[in-house]
Amino acid sequence: MTNPPEAAPVRPVLNRGRVLTGALAYVDEHGIDALSMHKLGTRLGVRGMSLYNHVEGKDGLLDGLVDLMWSEIDTDTARFPGWEPAARGLADALRALVQRHPNAAPLIMTRQIIPVNALRVADAYLRAMRDDGVPEQSAAALLRTLISYALGQTLAEVRYAPPGAADDDAERARRVRTLIPDGTPGDLAHVANLVCGECGTTRQFDIGIDLMIRGLAAYLDSLDDAN
Repeated sequence: MTNPPEAAPVRPVLNRGRVLTGALAYVDEHGIDALSMHKLGTRLGVRGMSLYNHVEGKDGLLDGLVDLMWSEIDTDTARFPGWEPAARGLADALRALVQRHPNAAPLIMTRQIIPVNALRVADAYLRAMRDDGVPEQSAAALLRTLISYALGQTLAEVRYAPPGAADDDAERARRVRTLIPDGTPGDLAHVANLVCGECGTTRQFDIGIDLMIRGLAAYLDSLDDAN
């Protein structure tokens, strides 16, 4: 009796979504510099050349990662009771995004692309602010400033103190001491500790967002007073 022929191995089904999610997971684990089409293909169980059917080379892959990360931001703004909570909610969501993907998140700031999912996020939060009475140009100004601050501040945070690192007074003071050059004058060492060590990263982030919101609220109040 002859043995039945062995079934051919099942080849993994590949599509753009699987390529991008696989690439994001790879970058989360190994860093952006380690990513290549060959290594990603190996991770996904296919030849690297197969990826070109789904992304336009390495640049297309990196641009796709930016769009994928923006898709993680919830665009359901109905849960916020006004424009101020919506603005804080977006800032917190962006901070959490960078903290989830500290290796990939710099691409959001460096890739020369305005992804569709980023526009969906902007549209949702602009509408939330307009619906609560914020003039469109003022809403757009806050959104531009808030997004740049939330991403830039959190990227600086994760370089200075990676997610999960201790962030108490003693640890911040120790970290400042390791960053300033030996022989720094005492008064300048005090400045370093005051600026970089006196406030935790979460508290400092919240202060920045609060200043933006208060500034816009005061501006809107001045418009009401003028009418």
